[in-house]
Amino acid sequence: MTIKLSWLKPKTLSGQINLYLSSGLVIFTLVASLVLYHTVSHAIEQTLKDKTTALAEQLAVVSLDALLMRDYAIIERYAEEVVKQSQDILYLEITSHNPNSLGPQLLAQAGKTEYANELNHHWHSQQTPILFMNRHIGDIQMVYSTDVIKHTFFQIMVFGLIGLIALLALQFMIVKRLLASQFIQPLRMLLNQNTLITTDKLVGKSFTKQPPQEFQALEQQFHDQQTKIKNYIEQLEQAHKMSSAMAERLNDGQRLAAIGQMAAGLAHNLNTPLATILGYAQMLEASNDPNTQKRASIIARQARNSAEVVTSLLNASRLPKAEMTVTSLQPFLHHFCALIMPILKPKGLRSVELPKIDCIVNTDPGLLEQVLFNLFNNAVDAQASVIQLSLTTQVNQACLVIADNGHGIDDDLKATIFKAFVTTKPSNKGTGLGLYMAKTMLLTMQANIELDSSHHGRTAFKLTLPLNEKSNI
Repeated sequence: MTIKLSWLKPKTLSGQINLYLSSGLVIFTLVASLVLYHTVSHAIEQTLKDKTTALAEQLAVVSLDALLMRDYAIIERYAEEVVKQSQDILYLEITSHNPNSLGPQLLAQAGKTEYANELNHHWHSQQTPILFMNRHIGDIQMVYSTDVIKHTFFQIMVFGLIGLIALLALQFMIVKRLLASQFIQPLRMLLNQNTLITTDKLVGKSFTKQPPQEFQALEQQFHDQQTKIKNYIEQLEQAHKMSSAMAERLNDGQRLAAIGQMAAGLAHNLNTPLATILGYAQMLEASNDPNTQKRASIIARQARNSAEVVTSLLNASRLPKAEMTVTSLQPFLHHFCALIMPILKPKGLRSVELPKIDCIVNTDPGLLEQVLFNLFNNAVDAQASVIQLSLTTQVNQACLVIADNGHGIDDDLKATIFKAFVTTKPSNKGTGLGLYMAKTMLLTMQANIELDSSHHGRTAFKLTLPLNEKSNI
């Protein structure tokens, strides 16, 4: 049965580096500690043995003087002081050899005698002779212990272990912080920078501090690749937009071409019957019967609507040609409003506010009248009662704003309002070609139209027309 230890492996890079460094440091410390322990223990024992030997030789000199003077009290006092002052000396015995006695004579004894009788690896015995003129006259026996020194050495090892743990913790913190600042943080910045490639704004240099040279080179490569991908994405988006616009124009062109062919056939086949219907309806309107007049009026109105639909389809299928002339806008607008008010006033238009300034533009007055008529008619269909015209000039352009107080244009139609077949009117009232034709006619005059604003109570279209060099306000 195998035990899997993969769960012990840290998931982060800093954790793995700390694990390997700590393991190596621990193994090195253990091996070094064993070697150091063996070496130091042997050195301590040898030092203690040399110390005991030197102390015994010194005591032998003192004991020789006391023996010659027969002052045995001094020997006993010295023995007790040696055992009392040295924690390593467990037992001390001083004896003399008298030729007249049968055995050695005990002169002094200090410490516990059981240490002399039972020797083991914890304490050792040291025998030193007392010599007088190279004659052996006595012995000094010292029993010393290495426990105190070994205990001290053990405490040192414990403190060393604590120091090792503190060193490992310090190493962990230093390595983690170093990796976080010099490796992890720069790497995350590069990854974050790489995820922002598809955003609208290209991200610049991401490092706030000076990273290692390897990361500087890697960041430069990331930045170069990001720039290339960003440019490639922009090119793809531009190509996609161009392709979509071309496909849309092609589709609209095909639809308009088909409508033109159909409208031509309809105009040929319907204009004569519609003219006949309209003529008879006008004759019936002259009748004295009110009901007959009412019905004839409905027939005539519907015939005119049908004729207008056929005409708008024919106009939409034909690209207008502009005949540019120098036109003064203020008189032109006065004349246009004088013509349009009788037509739109019965539909609810009460007033038109004309601009108080004038400017001279290059335009086709006929096409411009059609554009304005379409905008005015749309405003009235949106239940506008007031139309306001304002005129300003910009660089080489005149800006004519047509604003009404109608109900506005829905938000979902604002982006496509100038496309063909897009209308805000009911299906039985509009073809969706009015604004499309208006924009087409303005483009042929080197002009343009855009929706300036639209909300309930105000809709504004802005026409930009090319200024004539003689224009002034």
